[in-house]
Amino acid sequence: MRPALGLSAIALTLSITAAADTKSDPKLALSEQATLLAPIQVDSVTITPIVATATGMPKQDPELLVLDEGMASKQVRITEFDEGNVNSLTFRNDADRPVFLLAGEVILGGKQDRIIGKNTVIPAKTTQEVPVFCVEHGRWDNSSKSFATANALAHGRLRYQASYESQQDVWNEVARKNELRKTKSSTDTYRKVATQQSDGTLAKREKAIEAALAKLPAEDRNRMIGYAVALNGKVATVDMFASPKLFNKLQKKLVKSYLTEAIDIAAAKDAKPPTATQVKTFMADVDKAAEQESYKTKAASTKMKKAPHAAKASVDFADERVEGAPAAAAPVYQNYQAK
Repeated sequence: MRPALGLSAIALTLSITAAADTKSDPKLALSEQATLLAPIQVDSVTITPIVATATGMPKQDPELLVLDEGMASKQVRITEFDEGNVNSLTFRNDADRPVFLLAGEVILGGKQDRIIGKNTVIPAKTTQEVPVFCVEHGRWDNSSKSFATANALAHGRLRYQASYESQQDVWNEVARKNELRKTKSSTDTYRKVATQQSDGTLAKREKAIEAALAKLPAEDRNRMIGYAVALNGKVATVDMFASPKLFNKLQKKLVKSYLTEAIDIAAAKDAKPPTATQVKTFMADVDKAAEQESYKTKAASTKMKKAPHAAKASVDFADERVEGAPAAAAPVYQNYQAK
């Protein structure tokens, strides 16, 4: 479970550790393919970079678009499905490359604002139905049939509800976060929370994290594939990619998501960054759960595991469907999310 929430504003206090020499410290290894650097602490949130080892670096690195660049280049278009379906939209990818989607990416417009419902890969030159969740409970109108990206990723609790729970759970979490952020509106939309990821609300915290990352050796920065995130010392999220290139396209979006979660959680004075063993235990406990396929495209398969305290989603290429994707490769993406 996540730590209790603090509603009052908190002063920005930073405790940023220097980069660790992972080459000589096997205690920081997550696996043969990935290891942890030193943690970066900002108020209640700890963000620990994950880097690929030499054996974990991809031998082939398929070119994938992400949602924001696909929409900016007008190669991706999202519209209402079948004249209006709350939990489905039509996704048109006109690009000659597949598009990687993160569950929780926020899109604005249509009959209601939505978030992407599954981590997945949409094939090149494809139009298909994609699962989504409404994050605007009080609106259903014909003002628009198309969507624009909010250039934002939902906070951790909402990402959990989108990936592993129901529409009602999503609405409940949107309402809860709006209450905390004082962003309630007549339609109870998540839009104002998403906007705070770009309006300067998180700027001091973002700059602190960017400054810490800038001190890393270039070799470590080039091998970064994810983050392990803790709230007041308790592991909350692990996001890990097979490709440093794909991670680099999404890393700022991920950091803003973590900060959006943490900004309403008061920092505990005695909280310590989690150890590598604690991160590994968090992941291992979820990995023991039964696995089932939750979504599939011609490019990839999305699988899910649910444990009492957390859940996991992983995305695997459908081998030959994506050029450059080798058979039996590591998952394109893995997400461990605390309940």
